[in-house]
Amino acid sequence: MDAKEAVIHNIPIELLEEHPENSNAMDVRTLTKVKRHIQQTNRYEPLTVRPHPLRGGRYQVINGHNRLRILRSLNHHTVRCVIWDLDDAQTRLYLATLNRLSGREVPERRAALLSTLLGSYGTEELAMLLPEDKTELEELERLSSIDQETLFAQVRPILDDDSPVLLSFMVNRGDAQDIELVLDFISRSRNLSKGQALGHVARLFLEKEKVGS
Repeated sequence: MDAKEAVIHNIPIELLEEHPENSNAMDVRTLTKVKRHIQQTNRYEPLTVRPHPLRGGRYQVINGHNRLRILRSLNHHTVRCVIWDLDDAQTRLYLATLNRLSGREVPERRAALLSTLLGSYGTEELAMLLPEDKTELEELERLSSIDQETLFAQVRPILDDDSPVLLSFMVNRGDAQDIELVLDFISRSRNLSKGQALGHVARLFLEKEKVGS
């Protein structure tokens, strides 16, 4: 990208959407530190986005998903972005490379992203572009050919009688921002609702503290 392409745009935050195939997630401790830095300095690396391929006037995030979640939790109205004009295959390739620079990979999402890339690139070509070697990619290609119903049959179904329950409590504004940030992080990285994400946090606490044991 030359200097002319690196123009910073201030884009309304409601026009930005996370790419659904992003596999990168930052741990909560690091996420909190980045949030504090942005709060104190109002400085952050501009996000990399592309014009949304299906929704005119909107943009899809290529690099900066975690920063976008933080800026949302801090009620920013605009976000500093660099716009790249990329097709779907190029975007997936950047998702598989740029987003490894920070945070960590969610293995299931990483596998899904690589599986999709294998539909556009050969294993030898991807092995030269990505951290995975040819053997790993060939094994992933083999696994992705397995009947999906066989794989999903191993997933525990949600119980039919698992009725929702309304919880109601008050927190201060600072805690509310932190809670929203954590729940948003968990719900997006694990494809859960915010209610399920809250249950996940509670179970982790109980397991760590051995409450009731």
